[in-house]
Amino acid sequence: MSAHIYEPPRQSAAGQLRDSLIILGLVFVVLFGVTLLVQSDAAGGGDEAPTPLAELPINATERQQYETMIERGVTDLEAVNAAVAANYERDDKYEINWLLLALTVASILIYLTVVVRMSLKEYREVVRERFDTRTGETR
Repeated sequence: MSAHIYEPPRQSAAGQLRDSLIILGLVFVVLFGVTLLVQSDAAGGGDEAPTPLAELPINATERQQYETMIERGVTDLEAVNAAVAANYERDDKYEINWLLLALTVASILIYLTVVVRMSLKEYREVVRERFDTRTGETR
């Protein structure tokens, strides 16, 4: 009986490039797609004039720091208004959509299950090829 040496399948350079581009595209879509979606939801009217620093609900130290930043050109009054508004305490600030959370958890669990099952299947194939159970010989 001749010893059969396992030769794993080889992937071509074109196949590796294709796989890399697919992964890069998916990362791009996820990161920038979510960012654009959130920005379009958060974009409001913006027609109203920004509130002056003196009328914003901040303490004197924060007011002084914001004034210094505006004078140095680091930020503008609209950005300060947005930063202060983002820090308001609201009931809906950290709202969780339970359906989307459950869908995300289910997707992750399904993905992990598929990966583990495929890995175990390939592991068994390699063990079966390397250690033939019928003859008891190692190859």
